[in-house]
Formats: sequence, structure tokens, C-alpha cells
Amino acid sequence: MAEALARLTPGRRRAASVALAENLARVPAVAEARTLMAFLSLPTEIDTWPVIRWAWEQGKRIAIPRIQPRPDGDRTPLRRRNMVAVFLEKADVSEVSAHPDVRPGPLGIPEAPDAPVMPPGRIDVVLLPCQAVDRRGNRLGKGGGFYDRFLARANLRAKRIAVAFRRQVLDEVPVTDHDQRVDMVVTDGEVLTFDRQ
Repeated sequence: MAEALARLTPGRRRAASVALAENLARVPAVAEARTLMAFLSLPTEIDTWPVIRWAWEQGKRIAIPRIQPRPDGDRTPLRRRNMVAVFLEKADVSEVSAHPDVRPGPLGIPEAPDAPVMPPGRIDVVLLPCQAVDRRGNRLGKGGGFYDRFLARANLRAKRIAVAFRRQVLDEVPVTDHDQRVDMVVTDGEVLTFDRQ
């Protein structure tokens, strides 16, 4: 899957990202959300920037993920640290790299290191990246477990939506006991809804 995503042309990625934003805007949970948590995309991921800009135009608050910094003396490895949601200030820029608050984080993923933390209970919808996702709501991440730990928080009641290119939707992906399922999958071509119960 990683190889297939790396082969996508910038034009194909742009077109798919715009189609994804249009599909998400029609999802009632997204349209009604006051606060939307969205990841800032890496070059091989579907681009969430069109969704973020649309959400700001609709008057929504945007949260983005940030890996917690390691306190002095803490030897917790990077991949075992927790992720938090932080507030992303609205900015009139055409791409995420131009946002004045955004810089690459410890894994090279864009984040806002100085932004205030947003309580999980204020988030209505979480948009999740994935390496692949299946037609039963199982999401395959990139192995760090950051989102699985974040989604397992008792005070997070947000709708969980995996966003992806249509080619990332498979019949089945491998899962473990700690993997968190999603409520929906939205791609540039379809919307799938699941019952997590």
C-alpha cells in the first residue's frame, strides 16, 4: 500500500483531496460538528487541507494532533508517548506548510508545537489517517499506536471517521486487540458507515 500511495501523482492527489472534502461536507456529523479534529497530511496521504479550510469557512474550530513532548528525565521512547489535540488558529494560507504555527514534529509530521491543548470532550469528529482500512471499520495505521491510545480515552465521544484514497479501502486488514475501530470511512469515491458496538 505504501508503494501504491507513493506512486500517486500530485494532480491525482489534489483531485482526490477535493473530492474527499466534498464528500465529508455532506456527512451530517461533519456538517453539524462545532469542533473537528483533522491530521495535517504527509505527502503520500490524502490532503486534509481542503477540509480544514472548508471547516474554517463554516465557522468550525479545528484541532490537530501533537505528540506530547518528553518531560525532563523521562526516558519514554517516542513511539510510546501520548498524542493530544491542540487548537489550530485559522489562517488564510493556501497550504499547510505556509501556516505560521505549523512545523514538523518529532516524526516529521506537521504539528503546532506551541498551540494550546484542547480537551478531548470538546471534539465532535475525529478525522483519522490510515495506511489502509477495511469494509468492517478496521483501520490499519502506521504502527505507532498514537491514534489507538487517543481514541481509547473515556472522555472522547467524537465520531471517528477514517479518511483515505479509495484504493486504501480493502476487504480486510490485520487487527490486534488494542486497535480501535472507526464509525465511518470517507474516501474520494464512497462513504461507508459502521456500527462499532
